[in-house]
Amino acid sequence: METVLITGANRGIGLGFAKRYADRGCRVIATCRHPSDARDLQSLAQEHDDFSVEKLDMLSDDDIVSLAAALSKGSIELDWVISNAGILRNEAFGDWTRQGFSDTLNTNVTGPALLAQALDPMISKNGKIVQLSSGLGSLDWAGAGMTDADSYSVSKAALNMLTVRLALAYQGTNRCVVAMSPGWVTTDMGGSDATLSVEQSVSAMTATIDSLTAKDTGRFIDNQGNSIPW
Repeated sequence: METVLITGANRGIGLGFAKRYADRGCRVIATCRHPSDARDLQSLAQEHDDFSVEKLDMLSDDDIVSLAAALSKGSIELDWVISNAGILRNEAFGDWTRQGFSDTLNTNVTGPALLAQALDPMISKNGKIVQLSSGLGSLDWAGAGMTDADSYSVSKAALNMLTVRLALAYQGTNRCVVAMSPGWVTTDMGGSDATLSVEQSVSAMTATIDSLTAKDTGRFIDNQGNSIPW
């Protein structure tokens, strides 16, 4: 049985991944900040035997260490890690704050970096890490599309660099790590005008994830597997 760990799984794209992998018969480890409040995840856990909901706040070193320790104690091997948790602060130039940049970078970059490090012993020899990035993180595209998502765009560009650095750490292995844009998706973050439903985006991404090999490691791609300019 293949095992997937999904961060930020209580809503939106993360919840979509949790549902899809559960329906495929995978073992799903769905993480969120407040498991007791995650009603959709708790319902999935009732419906599927191999579905667990675990506490993980990407700002908490203790949560990251505790999750890794629990997985290690259970001798759990991860085939996929979907690093989806993230925040978007709407602060346009002129309204930037230190706290806004700090919170965004800590959640969207530092958290995934420390999680990948902590989970390293549990990731299988052919494991895949998918960092949920965004076209807003493309330097070539200059973050075009949202005028008030500056700290978010900066964080996704940094997440892309994290992906490349992890790829270097995995050199000589069969592991694969990619930065993937889900597209413009109808979520709380994407808004109601978005062009893709959660189901459409997740369907495309899971098909692309299935096709990834070690040769794809370090790439920045869209949900179809096409390269996005850095």
